[in-house]
Amino acid sequence: MKNQLFSFLVICVIIGILISEYLIDATNLRIYFLLLLFCLFISQLIKNVNIANIAFGLQFICLGIILHQNQKPTEYKELKEIHPSKIHTLLVLENEKSSKKYLRYKVQNLTFDKISLLHIPLQKNFIYPKDTLIVYGSSYPLGNAKNPYQFNYSLYLQRKKITHQLYADSVLYHTSKHQHWAKIVIQSKENIRNQLENSGYHLEARSIISSMLLGDRTELSDELNESYIATGVIHILSISGLHVVMIFMIIRFLLQPLQWIKHGKQIQIVVALLIIWGFALYVEMRPPVFRASLMLTIYYMSELLKRPKNIYHTLALSALIILLYQPNYLFDVGFQLSFSAVFFIVWLHPIYTIIYRPKKRWSIYLFDLSRTSISAQFGTLPFSALYFNQFSWLFLFGNIILVPASLFMIIGAMIALFMQSAKGSFSPFVRIYNLFIEGCNSYIKWLATHDSWVLKQVYISPFTALLIVIILIALRPLIEGRRKPFIIVILGCFLGIQLNRYLDITRIRNSNEIIIFHQYKGSIVGVREGQNLTVFHDENYENSTADAYIIRPYIIRQRIKNINYYTFDTILKSYGFYKSKNAIFTSKFNVFIGENLSEFPKNMDYLLIRNSSFQPKKEVHLSQIKRVIADGSNYPRYVSELDSIIRNQSHSLLWNTSEQGFYRIKF
Repeated sequence: MKNQLFSFLVICVIIGILISEYLIDATNLRIYFLLLLFCLFISQLIKNVNIANIAFGLQFICLGIILHQNQKPTEYKELKEIHPSKIHTLLVLENEKSSKKYLRYKVQNLTFDKISLLHIPLQKNFIYPKDTLIVYGSSYPLGNAKNPYQFNYSLYLQRKKITHQLYADSVLYHTSKHQHWAKIVIQSKENIRNQLENSGYHLEARSIISSMLLGDRTELSDELNESYIATGVIHILSISGLHVVMIFMIIRFLLQPLQWIKHGKQIQIVVALLIIWGFALYVEMRPPVFRASLMLTIYYMSELLKRPKNIYHTLALSALIILLYQPNYLFDVGFQLSFSAVFFIVWLHPIYTIIYRPKKRWSIYLFDLSRTSISAQFGTLPFSALYFNQFSWLFLFGNIILVPASLFMIIGAMIALFMQSAKGSFSPFVRIYNLFIEGCNSYIKWLATHDSWVLKQVYISPFTALLIVIILIALRPLIEGRRKPFIIVILGCFLGIQLNRYLDITRIRNSNEIIIFHQYKGSIVGVREGQNLTVFHDENYENSTADAYIIRPYIIRQRIKNINYYTFDTILKSYGFYKSKNAIFTSKFNVFIGENLSEFPKNMDYLLIRNSSFQPKKEVHLSQIKRVIADGSNYPRYVSELDSIIRNQSHSLLWNTSEQGFYRIKF
């Protein structure tokens, strides 16, 4: 523990946060505070080193529990509308990523003292942090995911202290009579973008400059963004630790003359770090920039204090500081990806020289670049497959060109910003930079056309992701010669991965189910037989939207191999079910999905209400129905009225997918 104290402490804090997240729903923090004090007493009283170390670790586990419980999201229940349309007074806290329809802001709702996510229809007027707004609109709770295996956007917002959403119909009053730092920063970025456009920089060049140095990707086209994602080099576009390190290197190079004076190297490092933190403030302390700035500071503080530099201590201490400040960052994908990438770049670095030692200068450069890229990509593989369900083998070809090119992108961007601040313009440089950016983007777009190298719809469980991480860690000692124990570890992990996959596939193949998905203003019903999925939909089915956000997560998680689409009026006979024009028949139950009440049979077990077309009558015997389901195609007022009617006529309660999400029936 003495050699890796910070690693030990951060692991203990992580264990505490995970216990708080997954094992404790609600608890009295005083219990854990008393346990923390007890462990502190034991660690000081007991002279046995092992017992003292265990007590010391338990202190930080309790600390992780206490810190996370204090910030843990608690509002998970689906509620009805908090407030109808009314006037709300708001204080803007920060900008959020906008959509195609709305501008989004994190605001303090002064009307009932809650943090809201404000949605305003796209407009030309700029809204800045610390502005005061009076809007007319409706506020809603954070709805849980309505379809199986969808991203839990509600929990994501709750971790940011946002408790509900506010949709503004109109802005009645807006005042911005202040000079807050965030407003000044945003205005300066707007001015820079306008000046770049007036100077002749193309849209792609402006978007690169904005992404790398301003932390703003609003001008980036969806096509270009998807190309960079497909080739596994999206980190080039996103402001990240790579850019911070490059900027730090450039600054140190420019400050080389300081080394001519006494203590010049120390002054050079301090000035460079101060500039980096100024840059971090300018990009609004974006998490990747904050993490990289913190790591650089801790790493070079060792040099300033004349102590041995240890990258593992730097990583562990950085993670510990971040998690003590904000425990919810542990569940941030960017946090996991960045620390995993840096750790495995360092951890796997020595094994490449054992395998191969290049001799020529150019081969050494390519070898160093390749092994860094490979280590980072494999280090992030478990998390990219777990969260994004894809892995690209194009990363090596992309990084070999784009990583060195990104250095020139940043240098060019810095020159462009310097010329803009000096009110100067140099047309040849503008043309060269435009051509350079267009060439890099054209290469990435061409590379992205080789989609056979991109593994899509990959599913791995969290358990499998953990085993892959263990394999990567065990790879280094295995190659370094400590073979026997680590061969057993790696083989055991591979066996665990295959066993987990076998059990999962066996479970899926031996189960069948009908899923009534939730689609806004539409109807989708899926019938899964093992790894085969049949989807029934209405005439206004939107393939791209529904497939991406409703069907695709289900396909990936259930390992679907074959999928077929039909309209609701299709008559179909399959191995495990029969679909008539108005109903689905199985060996265990029947589901009525038609809209014509006169065709409602008496032997139905479940009733799906679509398009607000069903009105219960005396001749329809609902007492036999196990559940009445109303999907997203129905009007909200109609569903509310129908619920009252059904409660009076039948014991079957109404399941509303707009509030309760999808409905699953196994057979």
